[in-house]
Amino acid sequence: MSKETKFLSIAIGLMQGIQKERGISDPVLENMTADRLDNFIRCARVVCPSAPRRTNEVDYPAKNFRNRFHRNGIPEGCKALGDVFVETTRHGRGIPAQVKFFKLLENETPEEFDRVNGKITMIRDITGLDGVLHRFLPVGRYVVEVSRGSEYEIIEDYIEVEKGGLVKKNYELNRFINLDKMGFIAGDIHHHSIYSSPTFGGDDDVVEAPSEVANSMMAMGLGFGALSDHHNILCHKAWKAGERYDFIPIISKEISTSNGHVIALGVDTDVIYKIPEPEDRTDEYLRSEFVRITDEIKEKGGLAQINHPRDLQKAISWNPDFNDMLDIFETMEIWNGSNPMMSGSTNDLARTLWHQCMRKGLFLPATTGSDTHNICADDYHVLYDEIMDLRTMTQLNTKELSEKYPEEVQVFSQIFENLLPILEKWAETNLTSGGVRTYVNLGTNKPREETHTAQNVMDALRAGHSFLTNGPILMTTVNGKGPGEKLSKGANALEIDIKLYANRPLSCLQICTENGVVKELELKAAPENGFYDYSMELTENIDDYSDSNYIYFLAKDDCTNLAITNPVIR
Repeated sequence: MSKETKFLSIAIGLMQGIQKERGISDPVLENMTADRLDNFIRCARVVCPSAPRRTNEVDYPAKNFRNRFHRNGIPEGCKALGDVFVETTRHGRGIPAQVKFFKLLENETPEEFDRVNGKITMIRDITGLDGVLHRFLPVGRYVVEVSRGSEYEIIEDYIEVEKGGLVKKNYELNRFINLDKMGFIAGDIHHHSIYSSPTFGGDDDVVEAPSEVANSMMAMGLGFGALSDHHNILCHKAWKAGERYDFIPIISKEISTSNGHVIALGVDTDVIYKIPEPEDRTDEYLRSEFVRITDEIKEKGGLAQINHPRDLQKAISWNPDFNDMLDIFETMEIWNGSNPMMSGSTNDLARTLWHQCMRKGLFLPATTGSDTHNICADDYHVLYDEIMDLRTMTQLNTKELSEKYPEEVQVFSQIFENLLPILEKWAETNLTSGGVRTYVNLGTNKPREETHTAQNVMDALRAGHSFLTNGPILMTTVNGKGPGEKLSKGANALEIDIKLYANRPLSCLQICTENGVVKELELKAAPENGFYDYSMELTENIDDYSDSNYIYFLAKDDCTNLAITNPVIR
């Protein structure tokens, strides 16, 4: 599936989710496909020949073009460049951080800048392990955003780049909470590198070396990470070499099965699912292979996880006919970073599957994974701009297009009007390494060198001692028990303690069970020292949860600022 059709498939699914929430039955939308929309966009370009093309080629081939910029954010042929030097420090020492440059449009001012402006201008970069970034930028005015994950204040600044000039900036990062001291560290266990590319026998468009991926993860404030490349384990040696005092590299592999993807976390040998020839393809064989590889992963001390179980592509989505054997896995990736966590998304469908398992008494601890194939996060820049350009230009050509493509025009218009703003914000906020991350609780009852190990991270994931986030920090206990733990019998009430912090404002907190949302609370707080504190204590009537065996929490503003805990077990 190309980037174009993946983006359009995501949009169609989200639009279907919106219509479902509104109680609207829309057969045209329900039967629309990404291939049909992509073909419509291509044909619309013929009607609007003045619209900018993805390439200079007249025949507009179906290739997977990354975007209209080079990977360093410089438009092809651009010679009007300036020099930018950025340092990011903590207590005066250089540390890696994420630096985003948003080029202001002609009519924008720094004071009124809003990233949802109808055009993706973001250039993502990172400072090195020494906290230094030195690069060129095209001439222009930029809003600069400096960040380092959930525990740090987000810094905004403004620079103006002149031809041949030099801009020097130093940013002292404010860490408003240190979760490491509380036993929590964040990580990304689903990430790809150049070892998933055709260069090494794969088929993914990835160019980053393991060292670049590690730098990108640390720039997001992660304390552990796994390279889960497809097809081989060639990255393992280079990945293990990146171990640092504040970063745990975990070896891994994402196993392709033609009925889903399985992560072999912590296994240093090559576990291979033997895909049968068509004449030998039976459910019995496929099931036995899943049992064999998950047994092999566990026997070798690894963690067996099912990834993106409701993906758009059948070959990499878990076969629903095999739902009765999901207990062979130890964790489930319910939040994949390649699409938002919204109604109608594949993540929403994965969360529904997670609920279904819990309703049957099966607790598969939930995880996230960014599934990053491109740390620059410029996957959808060109397609997004193309849709915006076409929507504007086709206003003068609606008759011709509507007569030939009436259903495509209808769905295209729905996506434009209802989805593009949030998809723009999501693409500029959450894509890349650690854009979604899993915080695990390693505890504080032992010395750091004993708690901060790959084995302890995997044990915490298996136990569900974790929360998932693309921003907020959400640490909860119910009657003193945290996620993955079992409540004691005989309690007359649920005493809930919530520690909730965010570097961007939140709007609501939900108390959920496997049967849905039990209570929703509005959140209000004023920012102080670069963050918002929504912490609270609640007492809940235990009878309100009598039909549920699991209780978990969700805090959010929108899909770009969201956290979900694993449940406590009743």
